[in-house]
Amino acid sequence: MNNVNLIGYLGKDFEVGTTNSGKLYAKNSLAITKRWKNERGNEESSTTWIPIVLFGKSAESASTHIKKGAQFACSGELSSNQYQDEDGNAKTILSVIVSKFYWLGKKDKDDNKTQTPQVPPKEPDIDYENTNIESEEAQVF
Repeated sequence: MNNVNLIGYLGKDFEVGTTNSGKLYAKNSLAITKRWKNERGNEESSTTWIPIVLFGKSAESASTHIKKGAQFACSGELSSNQYQDEDGNAKTILSVIVSKFYWLGKKDKDDNKTQTPQVPPKEPDIDYENTNIESEEAQVF
């Protein structure tokens, strides 16, 4: 079984594009922060960035309505892809192909406008330029 469930904060606005076959996709990174107390009782934290990809109407809806910093919950499957970087080194990228998602934002009580989203930690610079999204079955993020 390949099933992933995540809740985190979007690191940026969705990047939208189309696959070689013309299917719409939207990609982003989800920040998931783990917090704990160390042996001295001081709070520590660590943030993991998970690449996510949505397709079709889900991609259109998410990219139109959900912005950087929004709390986001999703279910999907883990996908891995290999490629060679510009130096010829073999690289593997893991991403989650989202099948269901939920925006966990709150509404402002006074005027039903969306509140300003929370800003997640700064996303690390990751170069995805040498990768290509081909199909839902074999994703390259």
